[in-house]
Amino acid sequence: MRKVPVGIFLLFVFMGAILGSILWLLLEPYMPQALGFSLDIGTTAAPWVLDMSVLTLTFGIALRMNLGSMIGVLLAILCYWRIWGRK
Repeated sequence: MRKVPVGIFLLFVFMGAILGSILWLLLEPYMPQALGFSLDIGTTAAPWVLDMSVLTLTFGIALRMNLGSMIGVLLAILCYWRIWGRK
């Protein structure tokens, strides 16, 4: 049984989301208004801050999803499957 490289899968998904989102931002001015919708998930208002006088930790994560990033992730998963999934 062949070991599946999980790190490479996550890299494919991450790069697909980034490239899809960038491409969507470039094409968004030419698209109808309804297709330009994006969903923000996470600590978008303010990050969580833990101040211990000597050390300050700041925690925050935000995920912005739009149609382009979702298409990019699906294409990245398909590419990954074509490269490593069939063997």
